[in-house]
Amino acid sequence: MSKIKDHYFKKINSDDDGYDKYLEEIEVARFDAEQYVMSAYEDVVKERLEGVPHDDKTLLEMVAFHNTSFHDVIWHASTNILPALEVQVVIDAKNDCYVSSGSSGFVDFSSIPKGMRMPVKCWIHTHPFGSAYFSGTDIRTVSIWEQLMESAYVLGGEGHYGFWENDRPKQLDIYVKHELERTQTWNQYGNEEE
Repeated sequence: MSKIKDHYFKKINSDDDGYDKYLEEIEVARFDAEQYVMSAYEDVVKERLEGVPHDDKTLLEMVAFHNTSFHDVIWHASTNILPALEVQVVIDAKNDCYVSSGSSGFVDFSSIPKGMRMPVKCWIHTHPFGSAYFSGTDIRTVSIWEQLMESAYVLGGEGHYGFWENDRPKQLDIYVKHELERTQTWNQYGNEEE
């Protein structure tokens, strides 16, 4: 009986359904996407530092996070480099950039990235299914981080995004083709208001 069982398990374990290769390819794509975003961010920082009387990026205001070209880079990473997976970018108090990718509907850091300093200047994440709004998870995130996060974007495509600031903590301005389309609001319990 043991030989039959061993033969059976060898056959099962040798069947290549391509899943292992797919997982390897996704990990390579995650690395490529993160490097692509980081490189674009560093290019923006370098450009911003040209012509200023210092070379300290911590002194720069709004380095890249309000830059729609940078948003397009993040969107490209989420939908072209990756197979429609969420990407998040966090710009910390030192203007350092941290990037991670998740699933098609969720993204996080497995732990707070080493070296990240509070407050978070901006949190940017994608909704690769093409709709920029705050989900219940997003509302909980900005509510929890409200005192330690200055601004946030959710990207739903090129020119389609939502923008949140902690001085207006219960609303997200949603833009389509870079024009304000509507404002999403919610109450203290995180429920959307009409």
